[in-house]
Amino acid sequence: MAPLSPLRIKGQLCIAKPSPTRWANTLPTLPPGTYSLTVKASGFGGYSQTGIIVNQNEVTRVNVSLTVSQINQEVTVSAQAANLQTDRADVHTDLTTRTLNDLPTPLGRNYQLLLPVMVPGVATPTSGGSFAANPSRAVSVGYNGTSGWGNSTRIDGTSATDFNGTYPMYTPALDSIETVNVVTNSFDAEQGLASAAAINIQTKSGTNAIHGSAFEYHSDQHLKAYAWAADRTQPAPKFINNQLGATIGGPIEKNQLFYFVSYEGTFVRQATGLYSEVPTSAMKGGILTASPTPIYDPMTGNANGTGRTAFPGNVIPQSRIDPGIQALLALNLWPNPNVPGTGAYGLARNFFSQGTSGQNRNQWDSKLTWNPTNKLSVFARFGLNDNTWTNPQQYGQLGGLGFSPSNSAVGAGGGHIYSGTLSATYIFSPSLVADAYYGYSRNNAYTAQERLNENLGWTLLQIPGLQSSQTRERAVGPR
Repeated sequence: MAPLSPLRIKGQLCIAKPSPTRWANTLPTLPPGTYSLTVKASGFGGYSQTGIIVNQNEVTRVNVSLTVSQINQEVTVSAQAANLQTDRADVHTDLTTRTLNDLPTPLGRNYQLLLPVMVPGVATPTSGGSFAANPSRAVSVGYNGTSGWGNSTRIDGTSATDFNGTYPMYTPALDSIETVNVVTNSFDAEQGLASAAAINIQTKSGTNAIHGSAFEYHSDQHLKAYAWAADRTQPAPKFINNQLGATIGGPIEKNQLFYFVSYEGTFVRQATGLYSEVPTSAMKGGILTASPTPIYDPMTGNANGTGRTAFPGNVIPQSRIDPGIQALLALNLWPNPNVPGTGAYGLARNFFSQGTSGQNRNQWDSKLTWNPTNKLSVFARFGLNDNTWTNPQQYGQLGGLGFSPSNSAVGAGGGHIYSGTLSATYIFSPSLVADAYYGYSRNNAYTAQERLNENLGWTLLQIPGLQSSQTRERAVGPR
């Protein structure tokens, strides 16, 4: 049998004839797909079988029996029976093109969301990471009780695992994926860097016929039910999710050079309301009479805090309020309560604000396949994720939490993710096959919060030690 690819990305077909005179043939570089097999020999009846499925990272065995007969006699098998796996010890599951196309997926159309349905031992996926760190909105998947930290994801043979090890850095569009092979136990050493599961993704290639597709998915607040804690007397908050795309693939030169291109656009807008706690206008003026706790003058008493005198009536004189706080209050950036609060003093949840967050994501996946000879095959894959997002803060320029329920970063941002694979396979002889793979992945992201380029801690609040070196020199003179 010929040696396998170091990454076993291509399929392998073993053809064996169990008889006193045994012979075997191995085709280790077949692309995943459905094949037909015809065997003929002089003095024997013919044999043909259709529907032979060859998947990536697997060995597909076909046993052929030829009987002595007239040459015009032929046995035809139209379906492939399920065989016990005897060539490998791993436990794996395949998501075929039909599975990926026919099974319904949640919003986002991420192949990972099909894994709990199709793969045994998979926990419910969990999302996480900001839009800057995880713009493709990949999820963390646990296998057989392990966490998502131990998974290894490869796209066409090269790693796509992010630096944090939890999410794949790049996730191909669903319509650009040919098959997904998930190995959850007893995988070979070639599936290195994986302590939980090894996920191998094979992207689509062009064929001798031109094929294409187009789609659009839409969801909004009118198509969704209210959240369980929502006020049903009020209109549902804005929610718009549009996802659209198209694919096309075909020959540049028949039987030798093929192309495949996929585009997917995702555009999300979501309005969210937040409750928070803000001081009243009286409290901003130093009037804390509503508090039963005495407010002590820190300039009185002993250094250890004993013997201090309380402010009369719990009112802090204006002259004793820090100049930086006075400057902040003068800008009117800190809002007053706008709803009745809860709690002992009516301060909890006394401010309600609304904001709209969103993301635009445009993703292109492409593949060029070249078979110049029967011995040499080459392909190049390139993926680009171009994304921008916005997540306003509840207090505007003053900051606060962001409104997005799924994005921990605030402000505005975006970036590009680049993912590529270059591969070549050459068959020197029936017993010697050489594979070479080169991969490239990069997440080039940025985040910009409001007034981030200003030194407000010094220029506005005048907190000692926060001034720049130039400002400090002007204040105290050169040393």
